[in-house]
Amino acid sequence: MIESLDPYSEERDAFETIIFGEAVQLSFDGEGRVILPASLMQHAGIEDQVCFVGKGVIFEIWQPQNFKDYLASAQKLAHEKRLTLRNTN
Repeated sequence: MIESLDPYSEERDAFETIIFGEAVQLSFDGEGRVILPASLMQHAGIEDQVCFVGKGVIFEIWQPQNFKDYLASAQKLAHEKRLTLRNTN
């Protein structure tokens, strides 16, 4: 992962900038709901519904149809790479 890269490398700097550079702290309304900034909603194509996707210790928020489309391609890739994943020891 990123931590395995040289902390002073250009490659690590680029990855950290892309991944963390546009991160935002989310706020909550009076009922405890997350408020997404308009810029993130526009970027993700979110209008009135979202899909929460758990990924270990983090989660992602997707526009539902975009996630369905991504899931189909991710399942195909995972199926194609299953032997590679099994032989990582």
